[in-house]
Amino acid sequence: MDKQSCCLYERFGGDQQVSELIDQFYYKVLFDKLLRDKFLKADMSRVRYQQKRFFSQMMGDQKTQYTGRDLIEVHRNLGISDQQFDKFKLHLKSIAQDMEVGVEDIEELLEHVERHRNVIVFNK
Repeated sequence: MDKQSCCLYERFGGDQQVSELIDQFYYKVLFDKLLRDKFLKADMSRVRYQQKRFFSQMMGDQKTQYTGRDLIEVHRNLGISDQQFDKFKLHLKSIAQDMEVGVEDIEELLEHVERHRNVIVFNK
């Protein structure tokens, strides 16, 4: 399959690489003063599991189905700000760069994430 016709999930490296991205991401988040408070009371193994499924589906994996709670329901009462959402994206970008993901694929990943801002940010 040529690089242009496959989905971001496949170009990214599939399940193992998505898992690595999410694991590295939450490692950074838990040490980030701006973001960690949003996760201190969370079951992080469940959060990582659901996030991996969500990212896999969002990135075009046809075999993975996100089965977690509705994104609005999950985020409505967390008070996540635009600044925090932007920091979330910055960590994703940094980790993807460290994983040597191509610039175009990183931009596509960040575009997918950005499309969900309106169901995650409720602290305007």
